[in-house]
Amino acid sequence: MRVIILGGDGFCGWPTSLHLSAQGYDVSIIDNLSRRNIDIELETSSLTPIRPIGERLRAWKELTGKQIDFHNFDITVNYDRLLTLIREMQPEAIVHFAEQRAAPYSMKSSIHKRYTVNNNVNGTNNLLAAVVEAKSEAHIVHLGTMGVYGYGTAGMKIPEGYLVAR
Repeated sequence: MRVIILGGDGFCGWPTSLHLSAQGYDVSIIDNLSRRNIDIELETSSLTPIRPIGERLRAWKELTGKQIDFHNFDITVNYDRLLTLIREMQPEAIVHFAEQRAAPYSMKSSIHKRYTVNNNVNGTNNLLAAVVEAKSEAHIVHLGTMGVYGYGTAGMKIPEGYLVAR
């Protein structure tokens, strides 16, 4: 079974990629590595050191003999590349973890808030549009957040939600 993991370098995406690869799935990761830049900007780091993605992928292959493909691009701006990959790979499933997850980041400024909204909403929209345009039968699993933090002072309530699409 072929699976694409969006946000495969992240907290949920990386272990999911390893688990599915270990189970024999053909895994491809798409990630723009933005989480690493956000952590630098927020002057924070993981409790456990996170090695560069290339190093992690090489270690996985060395330990297991299994290959996980990596594609470094942003699904919010590289729609055609996403569409092409879905058409070429014809995945049975796409797991979507590619959302900006840090509330403190989105609350830093209006620019950060707009980045978060654009990333989280348009990334999901591009995924759904590409699946439809590719006439893909892939199942979509989406674990995410509204990622729209900092509106409390505006009196708005935005409920958390989930998306299950096929």
